[in-house]
Amino acid sequence: MFVDVDKIDLLKFKGCKDCVECCKKPFAPLILDDFEKVYKNFAIVFVDIVYIRPVMVIGKSGICKYVKDGKCSIYDARPPACRIYPFSPFFDKLYLDVSCKGVGIEGKFLPMNFREFQNSEFFDKRFINFENKLLKTNIWLENKKFKKAGEIRGFEYFVLEEIKDEFDKMHFESLKNL
Repeated sequence: MFVDVDKIDLLKFKGCKDCVECCKKPFAPLILDDFEKVYKNFAIVFVDIVYIRPVMVIGKSGICKYVKDGKCSIYDARPPACRIYPFSPFFDKLYLDVSCKGVGIEGKFLPMNFREFQNSEFFDKRFINFENKLLKTNIWLENKKFKKAGEIRGFEYFVLEEIKDEFDKMHFESLKNL
């Protein structure tokens, strides 16, 4: 459950040791800037959650295919959504997944505002000018046509109908990862 950090008290993070629960989530939201970082390893599809948005498929069949022996086999090359977890990869405010088993009263203090977040190990350059990047993604989406392609863990997903630009190409190439 993602909660606005402005609504919670100080929490700590004990790390990810022996935990891959986040690797079991079906999707992580994307912005266009993420496409190049994920399309070679993860499928990029579109789901309708409030509105159509791009997502990377993490655990299509229950767990990420890159989890080997209880650990991430691409840890150093993991996508932004994975690097910043348990923080949300999408929202314009700072949200924290309080259901993450690493979040609690043990470990290092988590950043509790955006300034602290910018100076933390969770920060990724995708957050610089995030509002503009999100707007660019939304404008790009407005001009796209989608077709239903299937279902992943109870969610209908869509693919683009045609290739018009570099992001479309990355989307179609990523589908080999489904």
